Amino acid sequence: MTARRLIAATLLTLALPGAALALELPMIIAGGQLDPAFSNADVYIGTPATPSVPTTRACALARRYVELVNAGKYLEVAALFADDATFLEPMRPSLHGRAEIDSFYTTRIGAMAPQVMGVSFFGNDSECMVELALQTEMGGEKRWVLVSIDHFILNDDGRVKSMTAFSRPARS
Repeated sequence: MTARRLIAATLLTLALPGAALALELPMIIAGGQLDPAFSNADVYIGTPATPSVPTTRACALARRYVELVNAGKYLEVAALFADDATFLEPMRPSLHGRAEIDSFYTTRIGAMAPQVMGVSFFGNDSECMVELALQTEMGGEKRWVLVSIDHFILNDDGRVKSMTAFSRPARS
């Protein structure tokens, strides 16, 4: 949003309290501002801000997960998981064990070659939740869009015993 639109929206709000805003203001969330021009997705204005990541064991693993996905090192991503790990995604079949997880990352995720960014991390030594944005084309340019909240739970060896990816639903 340009400075002129922001000033106009602010003046309109002050002049007409309670009236519907003709110009929407960007929503501010973890990572930055969302572009009000997109009503069907949570699209950032610019690149999201880099968050501070807790120095806990689980959040360090979640940060490493993001780094490995972005580097295209999908077998190394899968190696973060315990041999008996589960991967749950409410909109897809659950994965059980390293063989299924290896296959998922090398075939499905590998074919997409996504670029993701953790915009917020919250956790302790055994669990971490990370909110992820995906770089994708929106409105003819590369944009960052919120796509999921991933919950990592570690075993005693520091490997992922369970991961649940809460995907954001598509909006019409």
